[in-house]
Amino acid sequence: MEDWIASWEGLSFPKLKEASLQKIETTGKKLLVEAGVEEEEAALEVRLLLQECFSLNTASYLLRKQELLCKADREKVEAAGIEQTEILGKLHSFFENFEKRRRRIPLAQILGRQSFYGLDFFVNEDVLIPRADTECLVDLVLEDYADLAKQAGSSSLNILDLCTGSGCIGISVAKHLPYQELLLVDLSEKALAVAKKNAEMHLGENVTLLQSDLLTGVQGKKFSLLLSNPPYIVSRVIPGLDREVSEYEPKMALDGGEDGLVFYRRIAKEAKAVLLPGARLYLEIGYDQGESVKDIFQKEGYEAVEVFPDLAGNPRVLRGIFPGK
Repeated sequence: MEDWIASWEGLSFPKLKEASLQKIETTGKKLLVEAGVEEEEAALEVRLLLQECFSLNTASYLLRKQELLCKADREKVEAAGIEQTEILGKLHSFFENFEKRRRRIPLAQILGRQSFYGLDFFVNEDVLIPRADTECLVDLVLEDYADLAKQAGSSSLNILDLCTGSGCIGISVAKHLPYQELLLVDLSEKALAVAKKNAEMHLGENVTLLQSDLLTGVQGKKFSLLLSNPPYIVSRVIPGLDREVSEYEPKMALDGGEDGLVFYRRIAKEAKAVLLPGARLYLEIGYDQGESVKDIFQKEGYEAVEVFPDLAGNPRVLRGIFPGK
């Protein structure tokens, strides 16, 4: 216990008997900014770490933020016969998590969850952390649903989520649409374990998981809807990304090869064997890949290939229709 307290005070956090949530947040924000975290994010992240360790919702946090933690806690816990070490344990837990964030480990990995399309998804170092930009893909699918149902010939869809990672795309779409089957595919066994946990939490049934190198292991099934956020970062660019990404997120989920387009070429060819006539596919793409990916799918015979922007106006989602035979 004494070791972490010395480190705590060495970083200019308030002495324990003088500590309040507000004082800790102020110091923590300064330290995270010094570590390279964006200033507008630092205070919120410290607050979320404190709320996690003290089991406080936002309203409770704001109500208690000025209290001296040890003094306030002592008055409450001594009446119940609980030792003061409880508050020290919570502060110790916060400090361990804070030090992880100071090393630029992503906040979502520290907390073990990330919000995506109104749902909380379990995440760890084995999967790409869901991004807000990817929600544009889900938006587009849901907007198109009337046409999708018509093309599928029924109100229930057969959905394939390729390179599923945490499963956030496929699970979010299935949560909002009637579906007959959802297949979550990834090459990583560890990623599939994460996707399985999320599928059980949010859907519970009609979900199949498959370890496969893209579509090579998908046999005897046809799908009306293919979703994917494949790796699309140019290999040489990855080391220069933010540390949270380059050091702590799985390279397998990022590396799109020499030009970032390797997986799009494969999907465009391999998907023909698993798509129903009239099936649609929705793929996330890089901000500068719109025309390149569009050209790949048009040359492979897909119809009505279009690129749609994210909220910042950058190309983000490609949609195409498989004509079939």
